[in-house]
Amino acid sequence: MTTKDNKAPTPSDTPSTQPSQPGRLRGSYNITLHTRQAQRLFRGRRRTDDKPSIIGLTAFSAMMTRVWEAAGRDDPYADWILLQAEQAIEDTRKQVKTRQQEVDKHLSSRTRVKIEVAASLEPVELPLNFPTPYGYMGAYLIEDFDQLVLSLLTAVHVALMPRDTAMAVLASTSKAIRRAFLTPTRHKLLGITRQDILMTTQRGAQAVAAMGELPPEILAGDRRSRYAPPIRVPSIKNEADETKEPPAGATATVDLLDDEEGADEDSADSSEATEASGGGSS
Repeated sequence: MTTKDNKAPTPSDTPSTQPSQPGRLRGSYNITLHTRQAQRLFRGRRRTDDKPSIIGLTAFSAMMTRVWEAAGRDDPYADWILLQAEQAIEDTRKQVKTRQQEVDKHLSSRTRVKIEVAASLEPVELPLNFPTPYGYMGAYLIEDFDQLVLSLLTAVHVALMPRDTAMAVLASTSKAIRRAFLTPTRHKLLGITRQDILMTTQRGAQAVAAMGELPPEILAGDRRSRYAPPIRVPSIKNEADETKEPPAGATATVDLLDDEEGADEDSADSSEATEASGGGSS
């Protein structure tokens, strides 16, 4: 028999070891590529004595992370670049899809010959560890390009498209992708805010001289990229530190971006061969 003094503790009597709220969100993402052409656009290429550098997705993402962080500190030029990058990737994806449709017409032109698009026997799976949505947007573009390459090579192999024509499509498409990836090179990290431009401070004047006049809707903050981060104006205490460029090779996180936004709610995110940001990795 259990006495009153020795009764078993109830759940309310036991100190809780559970967290008071859920922790940070984290995900795992990968891309599977079947062609060397797409893999080169993913990794990029460093300059050598006999070959120019080629910007890749990894370098694009690194540059876009710096622009993203500047946009969160109320840099209107960074906001402008985010919008331009989003538009450039969307326009290029449309180009790739249009060319894919053209190749598909060739592949389906035979009524009694069934043709399946080739695929790699050993595709490469690469991790997508991007801190902002723009890296993933670039990954979807490379995914589309990878499929286009497979379709073009298949069409050449089965004599439904001349090789010269297919190679010209590949060259122009990869060039368009690299051009889109160069968009963030237009931004100069000067540590400015919208107030610098509106009040014509020395730093604001320097930014206008370096990057040109801003469209009024960008300066006013009325038009931003759909994936732009929330604007968090730095405190006076940390302002000097926040204007410094992040160190090269900073570790990327894969924490989901809307986690911090949820916390806010509780209390009230050469030419193409030019390697302007350190280029792609080999």
